[in-house]
Amino acid sequence: MTEKNANSTAKVPWDPKRAEAWDKWFPVLERGAQILSDRLVELANIGPGDRVLDVATGLGEPAATAARRVGADGHVDGVDLSPGMLEFARRRAARLGLENIAFREADADQLDISEGIYDAIICRWGLMFMSDLKSTLESFRALLKPEKRIAAAIWGPPEDAPALSLGNRIVLAALELPPPQEGAGTPFALCDVGSALATFEAAGFRGVNGEWLTVTYTFESAEEFTQFRRERSKPLEDRIAHFPSDRREAAWQAVTEAARQFADTNGVVRMENRTYCISAQR
Repeated sequence: MTEKNANSTAKVPWDPKRAEAWDKWFPVLERGAQILSDRLVELANIGPGDRVLDVATGLGEPAATAARRVGADGHVDGVDLSPGMLEFARRRAARLGLENIAFREADADQLDISEGIYDAIICRWGLMFMSDLKSTLESFRALLKPEKRIAAAIWGPPEDAPALSLGNRIVLAALELPPPQEGAGTPFALCDVGSALATFEAAGFRGVNGEWLTVTYTFESAEEFTQFRRERSKPLEDRIAHFPSDRREAAWQAVTEAARQFADTNGVVRMENRTYCISAQR
């Protein structure tokens, strides 16, 4: 998974501190997102013996889920720009005993891979960061064998994904700063899902379909959600670093209070986030 500088279209790897935060919070994230990994594998029609490409694999999902499905006779390649995340993905695959999976550092926009070798391509929350989506999808299509499938997940509007959008919005409002940029180069770059579907069709894919899926993230408390959001929001922390510490702490306390609306009677926070799955055939 990659990100873009807000003032540039050039992509850069996620820095080590952000990779560490994803590493730390992986159990929380994956408990919620496993339902999506399972669905992408289903939509891509992945089965025993298949060869699969996971683009923007990040911490190794849905690559690991696909590796379990293809079995010993199959193989999964996972590519990403972040060395720190890929190292985590390798360690996790080893812990899971998955010997049919390989990870390597690569730019999804410039993959040096032979055409027509994959039975399926999957991508979980990575397409939003592609610099030229139509061109990238055309290259993905060329990597697939005839009639084989691609399945990808993107985020819709920020309001539908509070686990991602709530923290930034509350903090910036509390500090009387302009609202967050939620367009190009952010997780919400493809929130116009109809346009995303049209881009798949323009890239030459057939039978393009889309469906919504709910991903629920669970936190022991509103305070834990704020800690999660804070540790995974380094760009935001950098942006507000010039404010006095008491004002910054008050802003993050406002996030905690906002998160309580998602809490049950025991204080457990469950945030439902709608993601959009796109599937198509070469």
